[in-house]
Amino acid sequence: MWKKISDLAKIEIMAIAASDKYAGQYALYGDGLLFMADISTQSFRELAGLQNIQKIARGLGDGRSEDKELEISIAFHHPYICVTERFGVNGALYSLDTGNVLELQRKDYHCDVSSYSIGFLELDGRVLLICQTEWNRLDIIDAATGENLTQREVSCRNTGRKNEHGNPVYEYKNYLDYFHSKLHVSPDGKHFLSNGWLWGPQDHIYLFDTDRFFEEFESCNILTSSWSGYNWDRPCTFIDDDLFVIVLDDALNAGNLEKEEEADYTYKQLAFYRLSDIEHRRSSHGCNWIDPFEKVVCTAFKPDEEYGEVDGLLYYDREGHYLVAINRDGAFAVSLTGEILACMPEITFDARVSFSGYEKSARWDYSPEHRVFYAWQDSGIVEKGFDFTNKHGLR
Repeated sequence: MWKKISDLAKIEIMAIAASDKYAGQYALYGDGLLFMADISTQSFRELAGLQNIQKIARGLGDGRSEDKELEISIAFHHPYICVTERFGVNGALYSLDTGNVLELQRKDYHCDVSSYSIGFLELDGRVLLICQTEWNRLDIIDAATGENLTQREVSCRNTGRKNEHGNPVYEYKNYLDYFHSKLHVSPDGKHFLSNGWLWGPQDHIYLFDTDRFFEEFESCNILTSSWSGYNWDRPCTFIDDDLFVIVLDDALNAGNLEKEEEADYTYKQLAFYRLSDIEHRRSSHGCNWIDPFEKVVCTAFKPDEEYGEVDGLLYYDREGHYLVAINRDGAFAVSLTGEILACMPEITFDARVSFSGYEKSARWDYSPEHRVFYAWQDSGIVEKGFDFTNKHGLR
């Protein structure tokens, strides 16, 4: 039954996501319930109760999130809506076609600082969900049936032997010593990025080939040369099936430069990578990696003064052929050469939420499919777009 959207004023809405298929339709979550809202009719309907999604952190991570309100995230790939505790262990996949709810869970190991990894792709006419099941493990499931398509054994076993340095020798099977976090999937679903970290800790973004993942799992990882420090879940996005871009920290502020390097250093914020140019090279640590083919200067993201880190959201608007950045300083349309084409300072997003809890003020997101910013604000859904025209044709 559809009701007036104003009736949601009695519900504490904790998360919102735009439909990737239908303009003006949004998934909302609050008070343990999942809703569908339509702004064209200013109406909503209740979809399901999600019994496993928790509001308050209890016994998670190392205790820093204890008794704090969990941040809730929604991924909407029609006809599926996936709700997760971003820094918790529970998730739920809802089907608009059947009304079925599939409960999801990842094992807890530092979940309070690692986003619940979720991503959708389509393969051979099926919608598949990439989801995190352990801190260092992703699985791919059939969204319609719930079948796990990547069943395997994952182990790290002490053999009882020691190497020449006297350290224990371990035997690994399908094991990657890495904390998965936010996922970014290419438009064709053939590749995805995991925006996570490893000890001690250090941010690392790994690239995966979907076809290879079905056979080799985490061992097919390719490391992007974008690491800096503690800044995982940094802004990044796919531009098309072949290109992706990662926003880099300022190495000067981060203290990552030698004295002789500082004089010639120019902070280039955007690093572009091309999949078709991948050359697998083996590092001293035994991993493959990919370098950017180009870096450009950009000022859309302001690095913090202490560590030179950037944060926020990044998307690619395919129709406008520009990047869309959202951070605490506003929203920006950015050309692929780094030029700021437009700015909306009232559209903000503070990405630093983790175990400290998240802000109750409106947090904006962007729908590249429908080219609008959106937020839940004042008991209603607000949409905004770039509202002027310039030489680049932005509206």
